[in-house]
Amino acid sequence: MHTYRSLTGRARCACTAVFLILLLIPAVPSVAAEGEGYTGWKACAGCHDGIAGTWQTSRHGKAFDSLRKTKQENLPKCVVCHVTGYDRPGGFIDEELTPELSAVQCEACHGPGAAHAAEGGKAKIRKSPPVEVCRQCHTPGQDPNFDYSKKIRGIHEAGIKLKGAKK
Repeated sequence: MHTYRSLTGRARCACTAVFLILLLIPAVPSVAAEGEGYTGWKACAGCHDGIAGTWQTSRHGKAFDSLRKTKQENLPKCVVCHVTGYDRPGGFIDEELTPELSAVQCEACHGPGAAHAAEGGKAKIRKSPPVEVCRQCHTPGQDPNFDYSKKIRGIHEAGIKLKGAKK
């Protein structure tokens, strides 16, 4: 058996390179951790039915439909902002495999909700999404007139307590 010190020139260099590469590769889970998955809006509607009702007719609720109308539903750069959890463990894959995650649903802003749906209350859910969450899609290039303080109040017309909003 060889030790690192017994290796010569090229072998030692190759061994060091492999070690450094392995250090730089992030440990990314292939699936969502248990309880951290996406559930889709219907799981939220069980407790938040008023909000779910207004969501269905909102621009977020119809976001994926807008891509279909313009035949952009297969363009990843567009899809990412029109579905829930795209390119994330347990998130939207495509219309055939994960139709329950199409459109900009609750979890697109509040985070994966499986644990919250199972435990209820304020467990493991982002209550008030910060502007950075919105700005992932509402960029200056895509939405130059986006005003977080105005938009956040209008998102849940049925009345969940958000920053500055009344129940």
